Amino acid sequence: MNKIIKSLLFVAAAAVATGCIKETLPQSSVVTSGQVAESSSALEAMLKSIPSAMVSTGTAGYMKKYDHHGDFGIGNIHFATENMLEDFVTLGENPYYNRNYFYAMCNGQGSDSWPCAYFWDCYYPWIKTCNDIISSILSGGEPTASTAVILGKAYAYRANFYLDLARLYEFKKNKYTSKPEVEGLTVPIVDENTKEETALNNPRVTSEKMYEFILSDLQKAAGYLAEETPTVAEPSIDFINGLYARAYLEMGANGTAGAYAKAAEYAQKVIDAGYQPLTQAQWEDPKTGFNDRNSQKSWIWGVTISPENFNNIGTYAAFICSEGQWGYAPFAQYGASKSFYEAIPDEDFRKHSWLDPKRLEYYDYKFAGTSEDAKGFLYGNANVPAAADYENIKFRPGGGDCTEYNVGNKVDQPMMRIEEMYFIKMEALAQSGDLAGAKALLNDFMKLRYTKGTYTSASASKEEFLKEMLFQKRVEFWGEGILIFDYKRLDMGITRGYSGTNWPADFCFNSEGRSPQWNIVITRSETQTNNGIPEDLNNPDPSKFAPLWTE
Repeated sequence: MNKIIKSLLFVAAAAVATGCIKETLPQSSVVTSGQVAESSSALEAMLKSIPSAMVSTGTAGYMKKYDHHGDFGIGNIHFATENMLEDFVTLGENPYYNRNYFYAMCNGQGSDSWPCAYFWDCYYPWIKTCNDIISSILSGGEPTASTAVILGKAYAYRANFYLDLARLYEFKKNKYTSKPEVEGLTVPIVDENTKEETALNNPRVTSEKMYEFILSDLQKAAGYLAEETPTVAEPSIDFINGLYARAYLEMGANGTAGAYAKAAEYAQKVIDAGYQPLTQAQWEDPKTGFNDRNSQKSWIWGVTISPENFNNIGTYAAFICSEGQWGYAPFAQYGASKSFYEAIPDEDFRKHSWLDPKRLEYYDYKFAGTSEDAKGFLYGNANVPAAADYENIKFRPGGGDCTEYNVGNKVDQPMMRIEEMYFIKMEALAQSGDLAGAKALLNDFMKLRYTKGTYTSASASKEEFLKEMLFQKRVEFWGEGILIFDYKRLDMGITRGYSGTNWPADFCFNSEGRSPQWNIVITRSETQTNNGIPEDLNNPDPSKFAPLWTE
């Protein structure tokens, strides 16, 4: 942690992102917070460096250190968590083309491994940049009109990062690992006032204290951004309200009185803001499907992967865009679990996100690229193998370009969509005792997803409804990195082992209730430098917690 609390440096990431700091600040390796505060362009550069760092190749420095081609920030974090669940399957002949196979196998999850450290080594540097911005602005006294907006966005980013960390690291009971002394503990809080000596003895805080901190940041952010016109490119009041909804949903599950009502309230605020759920045409568009934040009115916030932030293999699209003829995606062949796919009714257009075994006999898929590109994807060519059954075509290469990686890799990544707010509200209603209201909302939402016929919830209890709702959320958000929080919050198990499974044998295990790997272990480097987190207050190592399933 001490590396997070160093003197305010020249902010290399910001300089790379914009190249404008040297125009306004002294040519020195170290600047004062006051100098930064006086430079609106420097502050803006620092702010822009945050989403840039989130999607940069080599974000955590692992590309060189471990030859880890999956080191590309938030996208890789999302793939890591998807690999911990049950629907995101590696279908290629060699499953180790999946560079996140450690998470799929539940191997190397202990404190001494880099797969464990990756989350920590990404989020805390991002938080440091937020802290530097906040400290710089506040050191100059009352913020100006322009710096107030920057300050609000920095608070919003920080709240988002800590919310992710809290949900990932909070230890929740499970049937496989037990450690009562760490139940409910999240991560240490490092803010703009944290000194180095404090960081060296900075314990994990309770979920109550963490959510108090997150709500405080959101309140400040909302105050500064309330009058700003929302944009999908940066934090907005709608994004802040969406974070409120996410946070209150977790607080409700942790027993905070009135939190579910607040979750529903804030979700509705975002719903009322004018966003529109994706249509079938937008979902299936071969050029802009799940890759262009400006092509529809569903995304509340999305990050952009620009050419300076990628190469041909170590980037988001190179891992997820199956139709692209570069990177790992054509060989790892990420797709849907067979049982999951088969449970989706044909009337649901979201089923077209994965390739049916009957191929074009089942559906007239809209493929990216040229007709030759489509043939290459379906049947293979000199560059790539033939597509696998249930392989994903949800995420399309940039501009629908299948052959030029410097074009196809330029995509936007969804971070929050309006559809999530509907699911948050229906879960909050169900948890609050309004089962009828929750079912009605789900029925109404599914009208937007069925091509014919109607959807009618048949759940007779809250427990049945939560499982039903989660299934629809799995279909909606497959591959987007948010589902782990739902599984963990709702204590849902995973089923990979079953007759006819398409899960690779090395990854095939089941869990009864929560998988313990969802309680992320704190990296050894932190427990060795931070006396506030002795090893006996770390989460237990979940590696290989369950035997592999055999038929």
